[in-house]
Amino acid sequence: MLQPNPRLVLENSSDQNTKDLAKKDRLLSSTEMAPVQGTVDVAVPLEVLWESFTHANWWPRWNKCFFWAHNRDLQLGQKLIWAFQPIRWWYLYKMFAIANIVELHEGRKVTWEVTALPGFYARHTYHMEDLGDGRTRFGSWEQAQGAQIKFPLMKKFWVAHFTFVKDRSLEGARQLDDVYRREGKITKDKLRPKRYWAFWLAVFSLLLLLAAGGVALYFYVNYMRPTRIALAPGVDVITAGGGNSLIVKDGADLMLLDTKFPPASDWLRARLGNERVNIVVNTHYHYDHTQGNTNYPEAKFYAYKTVPELMMKRDAGWWKNHQAGVPTELVDDTRTIKVGNQDVVLFYPGPAHTHGDLVAYLRRGDKDIVATGDLVFHNYYPMMDLLDGGIDIPGLIQAVRTLASKYPNATFVPGHGPIATANDLNHYADYLQFLWDAVAKARQSGWSEDQAVSHIDLSQWNLTTLPSFHAGYLCWASAETNIRWVYQIQSGDTNDPRNHCTF
Repeated sequence: MLQPNPRLVLENSSDQNTKDLAKKDRLLSSTEMAPVQGTVDVAVPLEVLWESFTHANWWPRWNKCFFWAHNRDLQLGQKLIWAFQPIRWWYLYKMFAIANIVELHEGRKVTWEVTALPGFYARHTYHMEDLGDGRTRFGSWEQAQGAQIKFPLMKKFWVAHFTFVKDRSLEGARQLDDVYRREGKITKDKLRPKRYWAFWLAVFSLLLLLAAGGVALYFYVNYMRPTRIALAPGVDVITAGGGNSLIVKDGADLMLLDTKFPPASDWLRARLGNERVNIVVNTHYHYDHTQGNTNYPEAKFYAYKTVPELMMKRDAGWWKNHQAGVPTELVDDTRTIKVGNQDVVLFYPGPAHTHGDLVAYLRRGDKDIVATGDLVFHNYYPMMDLLDGGIDIPGLIQAVRTLASKYPNATFVPGHGPIATANDLNHYADYLQFLWDAVAKARQSGWSEDQAVSHIDLSQWNLTTLPSFHAGYLCWASAETNIRWVYQIQSGDTNDPRNHCTF
């Protein structure tokens, strides 16, 4: 008989368990992809089959869908790390994977979930049933849903991949049956040895490097590649690589608004060549707008009065080692600074994107130019900072509408995204209001956070996802995370940074 293993914990915390069950229920009710499943009966006692199965690093020896597996055993809450073989032997890839083990019932089943791709959610279960007389039924079940499989080609691949996993897994169980019939036991030394591992490891490593290069290229092209745009004589914007950077030059003075973060901050410094930056303005304290400050040791640094404290509170490790970049010219409400003969007005819009924002306004010739910082994410889903000193959504909506009303003909430089107009700002405020009201209605209807994500449709706004780091976690600002963040703000559940990201 199977004896309970004290290493196995059968339940997570109640809150996490509730969230896992909600995601599971949503997947089971999905019509995007039918489950891929199958079983096989083998003449191996349940306790023998389960014991050999729980050694995940043995899987490649009997299950041909696996190229490599890291884990020595299976434990609830652990990360399961492995690599798949290709669905056809002549396909030159090895698919690296990582998943969370969310269910583990000794002698019965193990389930893991994959959420590493934005908008994608999959669950895979291996299960066993004692048939008596030393026989066991072994099964594989897998299902997925999400944005990734809404595209026909992607769905076709995932169905083919899941079928491959199921078929090879059932074949592998039959191989374990053969070993047990022949040897009377299943041990590592009785299983098929891994062959040509050095060759395939070299191939796998090369493919990983190519994949990493592809990912790096994707991020560079979509989020890091700088573009310089002239707005008026002596006024330019350099986009991407963090927050958009506004450059104002007049006479011997050069003002830089928002300095990006490494490595883009160094690219920005190189683009400016030998130009001496003597004025730096930070629109708020977030790392992607400020960590390049230290590239300008001769500058005066301007920011709202709460910014130094929030910098130290949020990124103490960085700023304790880069104190020369912490602003010392602190703005209380409104302040006009001189860049040569050019007036630049800095003003506090009230709590909005953070509790420490500044907006910059200047008139150059016949043009009004307004740099909003992250009060505006143009064409992107906004990142929402839920920690102390972070976002105030009603205040943000009001601040954006006020800017659009006060400067109806201005050229707006958003924190992220292309140059915008007053109409674009009103459209962005409309999105925030729609999101706020939709979540409020969902909560009034008694919907859970997961139900709100399932039922609120933000596709009409045609926004693009945006990656960022928040509280030490990689986050994607997306339709899902925007709904979750607003739900957490309205419910007051904003204390745990892990609640702020989907992974």
